Formats: sequence, structure tokens, C-alpha cells
Amino acid sequence: MAKSKKWEIEKLRKSHSVTTAAKLIVGARLTHLFTTIEKYFNEMNAENLHDIRISLRRVRYNMELFISCFNRKQFMNIYNTIQNLQDLSGLVRDLDVFKENIILLVKDEKVKVNNDILNKAEEKRIELEDRLKLSLMKFMHSKAVKNFYRIVQ
Repeated sequence: MAKSKKWEIEKLRKSHSVTTAAKLIVGARLTHLFTTIEKYFNEMNAENLHDIRISLRRVRYNMELFISCFNRKQFMNIYNTIQNLQDLSGLVRDLDVFKENIILLVKDEKVKVNNDILNKAEEKRIELEDRLKLSLMKFMHSKAVKNFYRIVQ
């Protein structure tokens, strides 16, 4: 048997109904998201944050495809949480990239930059990352998320 690709869903079959396929796909994406969140909490670095962002996008965009397959109220609660996590993680990541680009300009182009800019960016990044960590913890322990996850398993 050929090795499956990272985007393939192991149990997904052509013969499944759309609703069954939706549950399998969203369930697999949520499982992967939980794994990346745990990995991030074990080692908080830019790479693991980037992996969370990828996982959040995959969950969100797959959910958008299958909204009609789920209870709308329950679905939207989880979807909105995913969207907020995606936005918040994006703000943290943007500051990582901003700092990297400023440091490269200083190093490669010999641009003079006031250290206050980097210090303020780092302060803001820490503040946003703290909010993200708290939001991720709440997400992982949310009763609504656990109930939704049971539906897609």
C-alpha cells in the first residue's frame, strides 16, 4: 500500500455520504489541530506557532465546506472560536515576521533602528502570545469543543 499524503484522510472513502465525509474530514483536522497545540505548548517557538496557524486554516476552511452537515448553532460556536484563534495567532506571527525583517534590515542593509521599536514589538508580541496561550487552553478544555469533537469522531 502506498504511503498516504499528509492531506489524505485515512478512513475517507468514495462511497461515504457527504455528512459522513464531513465528519471524518473535520474530525481529522481537529485531531491534527489538537496535536499541533500540544506540540506548541511543549515547545513555544515560531515554527510551532506557524504549524498552529496552518492547522487552524485547515480546520476552518474544511468547516466552511461542510456547514450544512452540522447543527448550525453548535457549528458556528466552534467556527467562530477557530476564526478568533486564527486571527490572534496571525497577530503574533506578524510581529515575529516584523522583528525578523527589521533585524535583517539592520544586519544586511546597515539601517539604523531605534531599539524602542523592537522592544515595543516584543512587548506587544508577548502580550498577544499570552492571550493566544490562554485562548488555546480554553479551546482545548471547552465543553463545546469536546461535544463537537465527539460528533465528528
